[in-house]
Amino acid sequence: MLSVSVTGVLKFAGIVVAVAVALFLLDRFLLWCEARGWIYWRRRKSSPGTAAGAFLELQAMLEPGKEHVLKETKRVQEERDDEGEPPEPPRSS
Repeated sequence: MLSVSVTGVLKFAGIVVAVAVALFLLDRFLLWCEARGWIYWRRRKSSPGTAAGAFLELQAMLEPGKEHVLKETKRVQEERDDEGEPPEPPRSS
């Protein structure tokens, strides 16, 4: 027969509660960071080019031949910014 002690159950329940509280506090901290614009967590969506730009930076480090692509992408973006074009309208989901 399996004998379950009360202290074992209480320890398990305490661990579950501690993990739940830790996850809740982590979520609140990440939302606070998001409110300051440091990260994207739950409420804001990143722009479509964010992940592509990060991957391109990584690829330029690993493959030096791809660095020209990164430089050209940055140059085109700077030209757009300099021309003063209005920002793209937000897309509705």
